Amino acid sequence: MTPVEAPAPGSTGAPPAGELAERVAETAVRCRGVARLATDGPERVVTYRPGAPLRGVAVHDDELVVCVVATLERPVFETADEVAAAVAPLADGRSVHVIVGDIVTAAGGADAVDGQN
Repeated sequence: MTPVEAPAPGSTGAPPAGELAERVAETAVRCRGVARLATDGPERVVTYRPGAPLRGVAVHDDELVVCVVATLERPVFETADEVAAAVAPLADGRSVHVIVGDIVTAAGGADAVDGQN
């Protein structure tokens, strides 16, 4: 998959919210220490689009919210910082907020650290 460059902030070529959310999701899950998007995070983080809603990314007028499940591969704050830096170029001038909704012991693991998933 080829990375997609976001239009310059304030440009009229900004993608629709659903398309932007998909790009953000793809970028976030490629970051080291991210197991997947958190679909049942501490708050509802969702983008409604044609078809199924995309849970784990919320596109607002002035911000992007990304909710991830982190692994114990590295410090959680490093993972969150990397996700924020990776999706910032796609944000089209919006602020970026990353929520770690859960932590799992391994990238493919289903066992959450707190015993929930």
